[in-house]
Amino acid sequence: MNYLKIRLLSILAFICVFGVINIAWAEQVVIKRDLIFIADRGLTVKDLHTGALNQCAAPPLLDPAGSDVTGLLATATDVAIKHDYAVVTIHPLDSEGNPYVDTVTVDISHCFEVEAVTVDKCISTVDIQHGLLIIPCVEYNGSYLTVHMDRRGNSDNWEVTFFGNNLDLKHYRRYDDDHYHHYHDDDDDDDDDDD
Repeated sequence: MNYLKIRLLSILAFICVFGVINIAWAEQVVIKRDLIFIADRGLTVKDLHTGALNQCAAPPLLDPAGSDVTGLLATATDVAIKHDYAVVTIHPLDSEGNPYVDTVTVDISHCFEVEAVTVDKCISTVDIQHGLLIIPCVEYNGSYLTVHMDRRGNSDNWEVTFFGNNLDLKHYRRYDDDHYHHYHDDDDDDDDDDD
């Protein structure tokens, strides 16, 4: 009898752990970089900051082989993001009309295209005569700032008099940002997803 209780408790523990792990793998809503991915009878993408629809998930949605899988997402309920792919949980019907669980992989690499920033957006300027130094591309806590510094009188000492977000770099992500997790991770909860 004790063996059956232990066995039953082990099975229940396994089911609970598997259920928690399963929830961590796929959610109805996933945030990656500045995008919100929603699986609800399809795959929708919105901008995190504005809430506007992003057309990167407009049909046709393609799998890694280039086949259109848009029609398969009509029963989508969950999504997980790995590298440049969305793995979407679907519930199609089998030959007898019974629903079962399956997944569809969607290539979303075009949602994460790297924005090029020209060099002239980051050239620092200095006016020694008026004691002004402007540094437009300063990385700070995962954001990119413009910093203005003024010289104190005729000394060689400078002080920060202004800093604010650099609008030219608002949606910029450095090419290797996904490998920069050692001090900030604004990607998602999967540290290795773009390695």
